[in-house]
Order: sequence, then structure tokens, then C-alpha cells
Amino acid sequence: MPIFGGSSDSEDERTIHHTPKLFTRQQSIHSLFGGGKFADILLWREPKIASTLVIGVSLLWFLMEVVEYNFITLVCHASMTSMLLFFIWSTASDFLNWERPIIPEVVLDESSFKHLARSFHARFNQILSKLLDIACGRDPPLFFLTTISLYILSIIGTCFNFVNLLFIGFVSLLTLPVMYELYEDDVDTVAGKLMRKMRKLYRKVDSNVLSKIPRGTVKSKKHT
Repeated sequence: MPIFGGSSDSEDERTIHHTPKLFTRQQSIHSLFGGGKFADILLWREPKIASTLVIGVSLLWFLMEVVEYNFITLVCHASMTSMLLFFIWSTASDFLNWERPIIPEVVLDESSFKHLARSFHARFNQILSKLLDIACGRDPPLFFLTTISLYILSIIGTCFNFVNLLFIGFVSLLTLPVMYELYEDDVDTVAGKLMRKMRKLYRKVDSNVLSKIPRGTVKSKKHT
């Protein structure tokens, strides 16, 4: 599935007057992410939850990368500290007439897990089908662009360890969608211009190089 529909010069001229949506989508960014709580968090429509996640993950990254905590050691120390604080609070409340700590009951709804699994399955199949379309050569400019992007990502992966890469990915997930929603028209315009240049470059390569590569004749099978 192409990022922008069409590849001819006439369609390139039309896109100047009418900028198509990125990935030829018809839905809003909020609907694209499911339109529920998850989308509200990604697009910072739940600022308290989103900011808490960013602060919590940033603190976790700081402890693991800067302080160089081992993950298992960090979990054990955090658990011991939490248990100690609750123990002191509960014990002191009996002597000082404090209110005892209220431990909320976490109810894991089965339907929520099923909905999350179905959403992940649908998104995974959607991404996989797009990658297969690109790999089959249905949009050659997008194929080269995807290949170059994956190569750049592989270079970035060699510069960071797995924890740093996860942290960068998480921060990007909570910043890029909301930034795109704020500057959607500008991003679509720049991406449209980039794709038009990629298509023109591919047509030149195809006419000057690819079309001149000799191809063997295909022999038809004789049916007896």
C-alpha cells in the first residue's frame, strides 16, 4: 500500500493543490490508534497519565543506565522499599491513630485483555500486509524508501544498547503522534513532496538503468 496514492506526473500535479493524507488514511490520528484510552494517552488527552508514564520510564532508564542498576536488583530493591514503607505506616498507625494505608484492589478484567489482544492482532496484520505489499514491488519508490529507512534504523541500533533503544522508542511513541497531530498539514505536505521526488528519481533510474538490463526470454511449456 503506497504512502500516497498514484505515481504519475498528472497525479503529482494534483497533489500540489490537494495534499493527501499520510499512508492514504481516511481516519483521524485518534481513530488510527483505536480511539480509546490508549489513543488518549498517546495524544496527551490524558495529560496526567501520559506525564506519569514519561516520568516513570525516564526514572527507570536513569536508574538502569546512569546508576547502572541491574533490572532484577532494581525490582527487588523497589519491592523491599515499598514493603518496608507499608510496614512502617501500618505499624505506626496503630500507635499514632493514623489512617491505615488503603491498598487498592487491582481487578484484571478478562475482556480488557481480549480487546488488547484483538487490537494488537489487527494492527500487526495490517503492518505485515503493508510490508508484504512493499516487498512485492507494488510501489517501487516506497520499497527503496523502506529499505533505506530500515538500514538507517539498523545503524541507529548499533549505536545504542537495547535499554536505550526501548527508551527512545517509548519517548518517540509519546511525542511523535501528538506532534504529527499538531502539525499534520505541514508534515503531509513535506512527505508528499518527498514522495514525488522519490517517484521521479525512480522513473529516471528505471528508464536509464533498470529497463536496459537484459532479461531472458520466458519459454512457454508445451502441453501434450
